[in-house]
Amino acid sequence: MLTNFEDFLKVLESYKLKQISRNCSNFYYCEKEDVKHKRKETTAEHIYSSLKLADYFLLTEKEFSQLDRLRVYELLMYHDDIEIDTKDVCISNREERKYKNEKEVEALPGLASRYPSKLGEKLLKRDSEFRERKTPESQFAHAVDKMDALIHELEYPQDWGPKGFDEKNVRVWFQHAFDYSPTFSKYFEYIIKYLNDKGYFKI
Repeated sequence: MLTNFEDFLKVLESYKLKQISRNCSNFYYCEKEDVKHKRKETTAEHIYSSLKLADYFLLTEKEFSQLDRLRVYELLMYHDDIEIDTKDVCISNREERKYKNEKEVEALPGLASRYPSKLGEKLLKRDSEFRERKTPESQFAHAVDKMDALIHELEYPQDWGPKGFDEKNVRVWFQHAFDYSPTFSKYFEYIIKYLNDKGYFKI
């Protein structure tokens, strides 16, 4: 017999990430409803694709072979949970992003208190590690988080111009996340070349 079923049910709070929209497009055809959806990506979907992207690098690139994989996955799973309360702020919204970190840190204890107790503890621990970026795993997770946004938007060329995603801004907004790593720096430069070759910055 479960003695802490009420604590277990608090896991539903984390499910709200499936309802938090980001600024990235996510268009698809739903066969079940025979409807073409034109909507925004959710934070939960971003986390899912970030986990896939992390797995790719962990499995294929020697530079990251010694990283603690479970720790990486946990960092990616929890680092955006606070958006349940604070919502997503697009990287191009430079004015609002000035106060993003402070608002999120202030809101974290409240969100953790609504989680199952063990998950609340994990949220606070991994969120703090991700923000401080002092561990190899947190640096890696931060780079994956940024790269996922770029990779995702390769499917939506029409989004780049309206968001101010020219080469200069992409370098200013994203490159700092990759500079610590020869591998990520290499991939970033390939992405920049791809964007230029395909004309993304001219759309």
